[in-house]
Amino acid sequence: MNSEKRLAPASVVLLFLVIFFAAGYILFPLVRLLKQSVQPAGVIFSFHAYMDVLRSTFVEAAFNSVAISLLSVLGSALIGSFLAYVFHSFDFPLKTISSKLVLVPLALPPLVGVISFMFLIGESGILTRGIATLLSIAPSHFALEGWWGIVAVHVYSFNVYFYVFVSSALSQLSESHGSAIDASLSLGASRASTIRRIVLPMLTPSFIGASLVTFMASMASFSAPFLFGGTTRYLTLEIYTAKLNGNDANAAAFAVLLSIVSVSFLLLLRWYQGRKSYVLVSKGSGRRSTVPHSPVVRLFAVAAAMVLVILLSLPVIIIVVLSFVKEGSWTYQILPHSFTVQNFVKLFGDPRVFKPIANSVEMALTATVIVVFIGVCASFLVVRKKFIGKRFLELMMNVPFGIPGTVIAVGLILSFNHPSFFSAQSILIGTFWILPLAYAVRNLPILFRSTSSGLEGLDPGVEEAAWILGSSGWQTLRRITFPLLLSSLVSGALLVFINSLGEFVSSILLYSYDTKPISVEILSQLRLYNVGGAAAYCTLLMILVMVAVGISSKISRVTLAE
Repeated sequence: MNSEKRLAPASVVLLFLVIFFAAGYILFPLVRLLKQSVQPAGVIFSFHAYMDVLRSTFVEAAFNSVAISLLSVLGSALIGSFLAYVFHSFDFPLKTISSKLVLVPLALPPLVGVISFMFLIGESGILTRGIATLLSIAPSHFALEGWWGIVAVHVYSFNVYFYVFVSSALSQLSESHGSAIDASLSLGASRASTIRRIVLPMLTPSFIGASLVTFMASMASFSAPFLFGGTTRYLTLEIYTAKLNGNDANAAAFAVLLSIVSVSFLLLLRWYQGRKSYVLVSKGSGRRSTVPHSPVVRLFAVAAAMVLVILLSLPVIIIVVLSFVKEGSWTYQILPHSFTVQNFVKLFGDPRVFKPIANSVEMALTATVIVVFIGVCASFLVVRKKFIGKRFLELMMNVPFGIPGTVIAVGLILSFNHPSFFSAQSILIGTFWILPLAYAVRNLPILFRSTSSGLEGLDPGVEEAAWILGSSGWQTLRRITFPLLLSSLVSGALLVFINSLGEFVSSILLYSYDTKPISVEILSQLRLYNVGGAAAYCTLLMILVMVAVGISSKISRVTLAE
């Protein structure tokens, strides 16, 4: 097969570029991070930094981070799986629009979700003040903060992973193996037994996959602990605090230990997934079938699902309403009473106010271009070519998935705060390029996985037929491979752009005055008690995300039509 022959000169060039990126901006920062943790300034080799953090705050911070992540997985699993089951099993009015509203947190930048919850259930939140006034009790009695505030934000943000994974699995199960469900019921098994013995085991891969994504996202979370954590210690915050205090060795040690904890749980879940494998074998083509339920159960389930949909929509509504609040007018009142459009007028009328928006869009687009180029080249080489070190390259493309944003940021700081070969002998810290680079590294696995899946789904025989008929490699790529891959590419690029547009975790450590992104500016507005200005930035960020989603959807539809 042509795809398995010795690499052509063009493929060698692409391989060199991908290896250069992986070595310079993924592997090199990790090595520098590890080196800084065992070789602080003036010391040849020492575990003093590890001993220091282990004796001081690591155990407490690790326990809190892991516990929060496990609770987030549990809460997200309960809500996301329940919503998926209800929307799959029952038909009811407003089902279509409700199923779309459930997906809102997926397109919501993490910082925006955290801030919306702060306005809603924080000590000065609308719901908190309302309940406190109704019961004549101090708002602090009802404010969600600390552990439960963080878990609430995580469940809101991450339950959509379980909803998407479980919804897809339920559709496949009912369409492929609906006869097994009918057979179980006809043989006398109860509804509960059928769900427990047939439905749940077949959903295990989806549960494990969603749990993995949720746990890793919770461990890497920075925004929620930063705004809701108070004085409680968490690993991501310990890295941030150590770096701000100028203790690079301790920051590096915390970063290494956090990576070890995250990757350990990643491997544990993958091991468990390998042991719990279920296959349901049936003859012939299956027919769609679901477990029947009584009218009372149906009514209760649908009502509970609609309440959850309203609760999931409420934070977005709060943000939009507060974006019109006049600066300094909302203090002790339950609801704002003075509204204005000046918050949005300033965004587009004052160049200084608009600068963070322009920065974020420009840096997100730059990061997306970098990721698209490196991700597509890497996936093409890994899926279509054979060469020495192929598996290691594939591993390097996926490594950032298990590394929190704070770890990536600290690694880049330690690597590029002085001239190096990979920065063309210049200092990148404080320049425009360091933020897009951080965004690109962190989001590279998204596009690599998306395009790799798309390529694996394409029959290599189609490309080989084009080569046999005289088409050059470039013509085959342009006329056959790329059009068929465009849908996967657009989906991956969209997620990269959205994640980069509202990125906060790396930005808070890497930004400078001239490169301040919109996420950091939102935090600055909150510190100035400008609720309306902060909410206006959040609203504009959501609009930008929706515009990006709309454009990508249009591109995908055009691609499918062609």
